[in-house]
Amino acid sequence: MKQPDLNLRKLRNITKFMTNHVRALILLTLALAVVSGLMLYRLGTIVPGLSPIEQSSSRAIYGWNGLYHHPFDLPLDIVRSVVFSLTNHHGAFLTRLPSTLFGLMSVGLVGVLIKFWHGNRTAVLATALYACNAWLLHISRLASNDVLYMWAIPLLLVIQLLMLRYGQRRLVLFGSMATCGLLLYIPGMVWFVILSLCWQRAAIQAGWMQFTRQWQQGLYVLSGLIWLPLLIARISSLNSLKTWLGLPQHFDISLIGHQLALIPVHLFIRGPIDSQRWLGHAPLLDIFSLTVVVTGIWFYVNHFRATRSRLLGSYCLVGIVLVAFGGPVGLSVLVPLLYFFAATGIAYLLHDWLRVFPRNPIARKLGIGLVALAVLVSCSYNLRAYFVAWPHDQTTLSTFAILQS
Repeated sequence: MKQPDLNLRKLRNITKFMTNHVRALILLTLALAVVSGLMLYRLGTIVPGLSPIEQSSSRAIYGWNGLYHHPFDLPLDIVRSVVFSLTNHHGAFLTRLPSTLFGLMSVGLVGVLIKFWHGNRTAVLATALYACNAWLLHISRLASNDVLYMWAIPLLLVIQLLMLRYGQRRLVLFGSMATCGLLLYIPGMVWFVILSLCWQRAAIQAGWMQFTRQWQQGLYVLSGLIWLPLLIARISSLNSLKTWLGLPQHFDISLIGHQLALIPVHLFIRGPIDSQRWLGHAPLLDIFSLTVVVTGIWFYVNHFRATRSRLLGSYCLVGIVLVAFGGPVGLSVLVPLLYFFAATGIAYLLHDWLRVFPRNPIARKLGIGLVALAVLVSCSYNLRAYFVAWPHDQTTLSTFAILQS
């Protein structure tokens, strides 16, 4: 009789949770549908053909043989292996679909982090801003490996959040180790994983002491299973080691300085000249996004002793250095971090406004409405830039001209 009673209790708890959170679940489902529709809209037909990068991704060898001989970018290549196995002829839609799935996960992870850091209101506004960002749409709907960085950075921060809260639970520790091991297959991510381990070393030590010797040995075996294929397959050569570390094959000090100077230019003034990933000379951030990003950075600088300030600052520093080196790590590694700053900027503006008008409902709604309107205008601008201007640009049309075979 105990087992049926236990199952009945679990069923009642689930029913109670669904009843208490029905509105949140409906809104979450609606948001997922909207973002999914945005990511999948004309995914295979927005441009007439494939770009050179996409053609290379389409013709690469996947499956067990491909994953063994080229384990870098493993998470994305695993999904490509599954998707491409569905049919012998995969057109533009299926070629781009794996990247789009990682873009969707990136939006979800960013939303989760912002909710924990700033609450529901800021999470809705900032996640909408991020989901409609033109760079995210370009990278998520392009069959390249850049999207991995937009997924890996927020995932690593979510892992850190889980470890700080639930690090003494076996499932959390095992899952975190397995996920970090998977992230190590992405070129350059080893530095962020090491950084994350340093920041959460106290939580890891506390969780480690809770396990018996057998469980600790199991974690050692798990680490070996994750690492061994990469060590055997690719890091044996110097060039592969450089790629894994996110470094270029050849160092040029003058070129590194030039690329370092270009990072703020590309982000805030004029975007990179790359018709596969961007449109013309437009900066990566529109005027409203730039305003709230600068506000968020200013806030963190003034509160640099806070753990989150130093955490995000260290991630930015490592990302800037890797981008400046000009290796396999590009600007995509910095974009999620910028939108965490944007979320902080939005939260700070709303907090200041609501503090000035703590009880006036009209003034409170006016302030929230103005910020929401600014987010809406920013989203509209980015969506038009990607879905209207970019596919009709002559440079874009000439770049995406490789017909699907």
